[in-house]
Amino acid sequence: MFIVRHLAALPAAVAFWILGVAWYSMLATPWLAGIGKTADQIPQGTPLPYVIGFGAILAMCYTLSWLIGRLGMRSLAGGATLGAIVALGFCGAVLALDYGFEGRTVKLWLINAGYAFIGLTLAGGIIGIWPKIKAE
Repeated sequence: MFIVRHLAALPAAVAFWILGVAWYSMLATPWLAGIGKTADQIPQGTPLPYVIGFGAILAMCYTLSWLIGRLGMRSLAGGATLGAIVALGFCGAVLALDYGFEGRTVKLWLINAGYAFIGLTLAGGIIGIWPKIKAE
């Protein structure tokens, strides 16, 4: 039986979250245009969106850790590949489904799904190469 590797999921989540900070900082203008808001309309001064975001990323990384172990993809390439597949097959598909009905643009989908794709690929690679430690 495979146990989720806590010590692998946590740094993977941190890396994924830091990527998001850089990603959305670089793409702030088209992202804001895509969601139809200005920078002033985004919540300021509250950590809540960041806490929720990190919690969601941590849940994804724990799930990915479980899948990597369950499927025996414990390598850089195996973990990264599985992360990419999950990102496109689940995250990207759900976003496309929602965006189709919401009338959102392909550009916004590329921004948000691209973040999930790169983030989960990175996280999967980190989890895949993380050394096995008995305490996990």
